[in-house]
Amino acid sequence: MTEKILLVDDEPGIRKVLSISLADSGYEVITAESGEEGLELFRENRPIIVLTDIKMPGMDGIELLQHIKREDLETEVIMITGHGDMDLAVKSLKLEATDFITKPISDEAIEVALKRARDRIETREKLRAYTENLEDMARQQSRRYQQLFHEAPCYITVQDQNLQLLEVNRRFNAHFGGKRGDYCYEVYKHRETPCPECPVIRTFEDGKPYSTEMVVTTREGEQRHVLIRTAPIADGGGRVAQVMEMSTDITEIRQLQDHLASLGMLIGSISHGIKGMLTGLDGGMYLLDSGFQKENEEQIKEGWEVVKLVGNRIRNMVLNILYYAKERDLQWERVDVRSFAEELARIIAPKAGAHDIRFISDIDESADAFEVDPGVLRSALLNILENALDACIEDTSKPDHQIGFHVRQTEDGVIFEIEDNGLGMDRETREKIFTLFFSSKGGRGTGLGLFISNKIIRQHNGAITVESSRGKGSRFQVKMPVKKPENGIPEKSGSTEASGEKKQKSRLDFMAGQITIPEDFDRMGSDE
Repeated sequence: MTEKILLVDDEPGIRKVLSISLADSGYEVITAESGEEGLELFRENRPIIVLTDIKMPGMDGIELLQHIKREDLETEVIMITGHGDMDLAVKSLKLEATDFITKPISDEAIEVALKRARDRIETREKLRAYTENLEDMARQQSRRYQQLFHEAPCYITVQDQNLQLLEVNRRFNAHFGGKRGDYCYEVYKHRETPCPECPVIRTFEDGKPYSTEMVVTTREGEQRHVLIRTAPIADGGGRVAQVMEMSTDITEIRQLQDHLASLGMLIGSISHGIKGMLTGLDGGMYLLDSGFQKENEEQIKEGWEVVKLVGNRIRNMVLNILYYAKERDLQWERVDVRSFAEELARIIAPKAGAHDIRFISDIDESADAFEVDPGVLRSALLNILENALDACIEDTSKPDHQIGFHVRQTEDGVIFEIEDNGLGMDRETREKIFTLFFSSKGGRGTGLGLFISNKIIRQHNGAITVESSRGKGSRFQVKMPVKKPENGIPEKSGSTEASGEKKQKSRLDFMAGQITIPEDFDRMGSDE
């Protein structure tokens, strides 16, 4: 039987061309010229896949997506967007769109998006068949069920209405350590409260199976993407007494699916940042030109300071991109610890003072020297210090705030401690802060800063730890060796960050090839 696909676009030319291409791929194509017509045809035909333009008169693509997902969560929706609609495209992914393709639309882009949709459909069908089989086994309470329950290549739990674990299979216990009586959200996500839109709660409410995707944390602190599906287990009276939750690890698949989305967010963030910097650069150049014309030395000096500041920010952004995309050789130097730490304090103290935040600097007078790349290590520590500053600025629950910057040297190395009494973090956030693209700042963060800081510190063979409690503040400790490793730095075995970097590096190595900078670029502006 030919599968149906619904195409919604207000441009006749696009509908005609895409209809031909989709028909050639073996689909029965249904077309609509508006969101309203598309929703009506969706309800009549129930296609497995919907392609819709984001911007349309009347009901736009985002609204159509929300209607479709409310009526059938498993329908795969692919969004069609222009190059200027990246924010809307990212929003659609958050609303559970399968993918997005940009205009002008190529056959290759359509093929990739349709393949992702088909893969998700096939995965759900397999999971549905698997779950139905497990439900039957549970009712029979047989030895065969128990064997399948424990040996299944996925994570399986049975939960009560309080989300307490009644039974877990061996795979779940090995990776998460859950046992009878533990709460699902504590074991899976290290939360203190149930997850928003919990599929188990929804199944208890109406007795229907639900599926969703989540990022969970193993007992070793490793982040995993899982596809979750629930199934009700009824008692003799037909009431839902328990719910079975089955989760399949789809981390590698999800990384591939999210590649375009994450790259789009990175490009959007970089573009927005550079736009702001160029505006500042224009202002500095205007002050310079005006100062030269008026022979006003004060204005020339002010303009030059602005140009230097913006140039340094652009430099830091480019270096961050390079660290994200490609390993960079360190430029080792023997550096005086006290001078290095005092320079960091001089940069942060005025920023803290501008927000009435007390900055306490405690630098060991007996500290000697260590071998590091001062430019990149300075950037890593400044990221942490500025995060502490942001945590204090955003915290409105306390009358005053302070940041402590403590530096001491021991026989084992140089220790930098940065503590604040700002917002603080819960356990779930603490476990994700060094993850690529994770940001607790919403749209104001890129998710690159602490990821890169952690990478730089480990590249020096150092270590970083964090202690934090929500509402009480955070304490970061960075421990650096005194001497450069003689034979390079071996990659720590079992490091989840290292394995994650390899996957990200293989996906975005091409970015580094598009950026050419002088070999001594990291020395430019080092006196600022």
